Amino acid sequence: MNLVDEFCTANEPKEEPVADVAPTVSWQPPSDGCYKVNTDGVVFSNSKQAEAGVIIRDGAGEVVAALSKKWNYPLGAIEAEAKAVEADIIFAHDVGIRDAEVETDSLEIFNAMRGHSAPPSSVVNVVTGILNQASLFRKWKFTHIKRQGNVPAHVLAQHAKNVEDYLAWVKDLAQLFIFL
Repeated sequence: MNLVDEFCTANEPKEEPVADVAPTVSWQPPSDGCYKVNTDGVVFSNSKQAEAGVIIRDGAGEVVAALSKKWNYPLGAIEAEAKAVEADIIFAHDVGIRDAEVETDSLEIFNAMRGHSAPPSSVVNVVTGILNQASLFRKWKFTHIKRQGNVPAHVLAQHAKNVEDYLAWVKDLAQLFIFL
């Protein structure tokens, strides 16, 4: 290569790498005829408590029920997520949901529910119970959402530290708050 070619090569305009912009993560409606049941579990190690938040929405995105639940004993993060999904399934069934998409931001619990991986030994029994409870629904599936798209369930989980046991809200009974 001669000096002119080297000079031209060295001075060619360089394309700046363009950063990939992550797509916005947001709640997506469920399949036709289903309800989307979002859940999140949180751990407050300083108070030795774990909490769950559950929000149930119809296909139009309208909230039909919500739950904040607290456990007054310490759980690890994965155990809290599993117990949150368990609370989610029971609550959805109790309020009359029969066709549900259960959505969690815990990839580990999602993979265990879908049979992609074995659940951690600390939650095997909880996962087995969840799958048994899910079989009571006419139609159900488990989906995963990133944490940014699961904010309402997370806020409900954080709210649980302000309740004794649980607080439930059901649209048709908006004036009825259940404290136990």
